[in-house]
Order: sequence, then C-alpha cells, then structure tokens
Amino acid sequence: MRCNKCRRTQIERYDAAYVRTMRESFGGSQDDALLYHIVLNTARVSIDACVKAVCDLTRSPVFQDDASLRSALADKLLEARVSTVRLEHVSISMAPAGVTVSAINGRVTLTGTTSSGKLRATAEQIVREIPGVNEIDNRIVSMPSRGTGL
Repeated sequence: MRCNKCRRTQIERYDAAYVRTMRESFGGSQDDALLYHIVLNTARVSIDACVKAVCDLTRSPVFQDDASLRSALADKLLEARVSTVRLEHVSISMAPAGVTVSAINGRVTLTGTTSSGKLRATAEQIVREIPGVNEIDNRIVSMPSRGTGL
C-alpha cells in the first residue's frame, strides 16, 4: 500500500510540474478546451466510440499534415534547440539581455545586444554545431557597457 502511495505522489508531482511548464511556456492550461481540435467526454461517450472517432478523424484530409506545417514545426523545434543549447553554454557574465532566435528552413537568425565582445563569436560557434542548422545570420551587436573609461 505504501508503495502505491509513493507512486501516486510522484505522479502528482510530475503532473503539477507539467502543468506549470505548459502554463509558463504557452500561457495556457491543459484543461482549456480551446487548445484542442477535439475534446471527447468519456463520461458521456464510451471509450470504444472515442477511439473510433479519433481513428476516423486521423484518416480525414483535414487532419493530415502538409509540407508547410512540417516545415513550420521543424523551424520551431530548431529555435527551441538553439535557445536551449545557448543557455547551457553561455556563461551568466556573457549572457545578453534580449537575444532572440528565429529559424526558417535551417537558417538561424540571432539578434540582440550584449556588452560582451566574446558573445557574438561564442554564440555562433555553439549554434553551428547544432544538427539542422544550415546557415547562421548573426545580428548580435556588441556595445561597451556604461562606465568604461574612454
């Protein structure tokens, strides 16, 4: 019995962390029906009927992916990879305020301003190693911080 309670507690913690992450990342709640293409109420419709409805919908042309959707999703995935790797490898002292990442068809654009002269080259070197990056447009601008003597 104790082991089941431990498992349940762990699952509840995981679920709570998942909900927090979704809310922070996407600004929504998993309970918001507007986020879904279809919502099936298993309290009113049998599981078998729900499974059949989902299977029927997957065969519908409306729910088939097209090349533009796959490309857009690949771009978003690449942006997420670049942002994650950048955060893992760039030191806090070098971290820029407001560097953004965008990707289109494997071309990654980095934009922002930093007071660290090394960040521009470091960021480009890091991004170049990420699978899926074909080209880099580095628009990070280095500006000296205030208070340095001239």
